[in-house]
Amino acid sequence: MNAHERRRSAALRADRETVLAAAARLRHEAVQAHYAGLARPEFAFGLASILELLALRVADLDPDVRAHVVRVSREMTGSGLDLPSVRRTRRR
Repeated sequence: MNAHERRRSAALRADRETVLAAAARLRHEAVQAHYAGLARPEFAFGLASILELLALRVADLDPDVRAHVVRVSREMTGSGLDLPSVRRTRRR
């Protein structure tokens, strides 16, 4: 496996973990809300299931769709920024 394939594999693994973390957090918050007396946690469970399915097939997703799913998942988990190792300034 060359360096490019290793980087791609690592990026896909990180994206998959991010989406799975969002699904887990969504389920956890739905259970906590249910304990607090709020109804209808099944909507959150359904969305969490969809996120898990997307995470399983993250390598097969269109790059734009994958980027959007990962961005939304990061926002859901509270890590609003993309990977901190990515520079946000323009190189000159």
